[in-house]
Amino acid sequence: MNTIIFDVGNVLVNYDWQSYLRAFNYPEKIYERIADAVFRNEDWLEGDRGIVSTEEWLKLFIENEPGLEPQIREVFAGFDGTIVPLSYTEEWIAYFRSLGCRLYYLSNYSQELYLRSREKLRFLDTFDGGIFSYQVKCIKPDEKIYRILMERYSIRPGDATFYDDRPENVEAAARLGMNGIVFHQDIPLQMMKK
Repeated sequence: MNTIIFDVGNVLVNYDWQSYLRAFNYPEKIYERIADAVFRNEDWLEGDRGIVSTEEWLKLFIENEPGLEPQIREVFAGFDGTIVPLSYTEEWIAYFRSLGCRLYYLSNYSQELYLRSREKLRFLDTFDGGIFSYQVKCIKPDEKIYRILMERYSIRPGDATFYDDRPENVEAAARLGMNGIVFHQDIPLQMMKK
């Protein structure tokens, strides 16, 4: 197992839209309506798929709750606040490097969120490669995105371990012959203690 593939959100950084949205101090009903219109909506995946422009994406969210357009625009304007660095990430990456592993990322991520949160993802520059879903117009758990990664970087599935916080994404990796691990934050801490 000399190849490690990471999901990004909720594995290498925290994707915490709830705390971000709470910080606006909207009344509870408004919070719930915005959450449903934006973060808990299928339209979020259109951005991850990379099939809408930033303006089109924002328009989709507003169409879900036209009466909350000013609030949705306000939330959208700073939504890189949903991405929060994690304390263990750089040390965990260094741990795998010390074992001689090749490191890749495979993440459902929109171009807009990537451009806004790029500074918080600087550690990805040290990786051997990776794919964000918006770049290939395809999202996990579609097996196509895993195949693109493996072909692009000549990864043999039997040599790869894939960490993702969503069981369905791990199952897709396992179907293709990878060792899949459903991630929780105790994992890196336990590994680095050994």
